[in-house]
Amino acid sequence: MLLADIRQYLKERKTASLDEVAIHFDIAADAAKFALNYWVKKGKVNVRGAACGSSCGGCGSAGDHYQWKTAVLEAPVTWLKN
Repeated sequence: MLLADIRQYLKERKTASLDEVAIHFDIAADAAKFALNYWVKKGKVNVRGAACGSSCGGCGSAGDHYQWKTAVLEAPVTWLKN
């Protein structure tokens, strides 16, 4: 399934642009955006702005990047308890 494939792709790469996802899976950008937004709504993916801080789209790396959220396990803070 495409959603699971995109999940695995982002987990392995850590971050990818919309264009990178669309090219990798040979799908339209709209389809890639729909699938990525599924994971965003589930709270599993963060959307980050342009890598260079610009939105001109001139270098190919500008635009939103999608990053899979990694689980952060926190140890209980027992030393605060009195």
